Amino acid sequence: MDRDSTTSNGDGQTNQGEPTAPLRTVLERRSVAALSDVGPTPEELALILRAGTTVPDHGQLRPYRFVVVEGDARARFGDALAAAAKEERPDLAPGLLDKVKKKAFAAPMQIVLLASPREGMKIPEWEQIASASCTGYAITLAAHALGLGAIWKSANALGGAELRALFAMTPNERILGWVNVGRVATTAMVEPRAAIDLATVATVLGDDGLRPFSG
Repeated sequence: MDRDSTTSNGDGQTNQGEPTAPLRTVLERRSVAALSDVGPTPEELALILRAGTTVPDHGQLRPYRFVVVEGDARARFGDALAAAAKEERPDLAPGLLDKVKKKAFAAPMQIVLLASPREGMKIPEWEQIASASCTGYAITLAAHALGLGAIWKSANALGGAELRALFAMTPNERILGWVNVGRVATTAMVEPRAAIDLATVATVLGDDGLRPFSG
């Protein structure tokens, strides 16, 4: 290989100062809500789910699990979402309940994220739930890397009895939302993310205290 060609220097950048392909995947990922009715292939789905299992996991407890919802099963998911909303707000208008049901049909596939903390472990529950929460990001990132669209969604009420029964949830499990996954619709408009001034979100601890990050 020509030594002047673009190669990684080991720190996530090429020798020309540009991000490597893996880092570009991270920097360019965007949530995509406009999805077609074509979902991932079985092979793509397996890769996406496997990516979800790569998150930081103190003690390797795997304090999470996933439920894949697609096809006709989306109607059951939508009904359970509406039942949860009705359980929390009995006076909810029928039109709003229909709107909740339609959440299940916004994509050809949903991957429901469940935090499943292991009891009786030295790893605190909050840390296990944090690990489970990371799976949503890993899944959306993997979908983007495969050329698919994905967006992490949720609802106001996710603790309803019908939802818990549908997903065979144990008492200590909770739903962290779901990821809509599918081919990007031709009408989708994915705007580039505006660059963030890192000094607004990052500081550096020095001998004289904190100072704004500059880099």
